[in-house]
Amino acid sequence: MSNQSDDEEDDYMSTKYLENAQEFESKRQESYSEKRKRQLREQQEKAYIKPRAQLEAEEREKGLKRSIEQSNKGMKMMMKMGFKQGQGLGNDKGGTSEPIQIDLKLGRSGIGMDTEVRKREREQEEEENRKRAHIDPEEFRNQMVQKAKDAQLLRYINAAVSICEKLDEEDGIESNILWTLKPPPPPPSTEPAEEEEQEEKETEETEAKYSEQDVESLKSLPLTDQLAKLNDYLRETYFYCFWCRAKYSDKQDLDENCPGTTEDDH
Repeated sequence: MSNQSDDEEDDYMSTKYLENAQEFESKRQESYSEKRKRQLREQQEKAYIKPRAQLEAEEREKGLKRSIEQSNKGMKMMMKMGFKQGQGLGNDKGGTSEPIQIDLKLGRSGIGMDTEVRKREREQEEEENRKRAHIDPEEFRNQMVQKAKDAQLLRYINAAVSICEKLDEEDGIESNILWTLKPPPPPPSTEPAEEEEQEEKETEETEAKYSEQDVESLKSLPLTDQLAKLNDYLRETYFYCFWCRAKYSDKQDLDENCPGTTEDDH
C-alpha cells in the first residue's frame, strides 16, 4: 500500500509546480508602493539623455566600423570594373580590402591647431606642477577636494537649469530668472561652436529681462543654495524631484514617495 501511495504522490520535481508558481506570480497584484517604484525606475531610465558629444562619437564609431554597402556609389563603380566585395585591391587581390581609417578632426580650427592646443595644455600642466611644489600637501588636498565638489555642483546646476527650462517652456513660460544660473561653458580651446554661441546669446537675453542687481544677487549665492533654489522651484511648481529624476503626479505623491529634498536623502 505504501508503494502505491508513493506512486500516486505528485512529483515535486516536475515542471507543474514551476508553472503553477509562475502563474501565481503573474496573477499577484502589485502593491501601490511596488508599482510606484517600478514607474519611477522606468521614468529614470527614459529621462537619461546621452550627451550630444557621446551620441556623435557612438554614431561616428558605428559608421567607421561598418563595411561599405553595395548601394554605395563608389562601391557600385568598383563592382562594374570587376571588384568583388571582400577582395583586396590590385592585380593580385592582395591589397587592402577596407577603406583607410580616418582621424576625425573636430572643431573649425586650422591644420596644426591641435598641436598648439596640446602645447598650451602641456605648459599649463607644467605651471600647475610648479605651483603644487610650493603648496602644503594638506592644503593642496583640500583645494582639490573642494574643486571637485564645485565642479560636481556646477554639473548639477547645469542639469537642473536645463530641466527647468524644458518644463517652463512646455508650460508656456518664456522667461525665468532661475535660467540665469546656467553656468557659462568652459573657455574653448578652439573657436566656439555655433551651439555654444547660441547658448551664450540666450543666457544674455534672459539676463537682460531682469535687473542686474537681482541677477547678481542670485548668482552670488553659494552653489549649494543655487541648486536648492532650483530643486525647490521644480518640486513646488512641477512636482519634479531633481534627485529622483522623476515627475510625480501631485504634491501628495511627491511627499509620500520622494525620500527628501537633498542628495543625501536619496
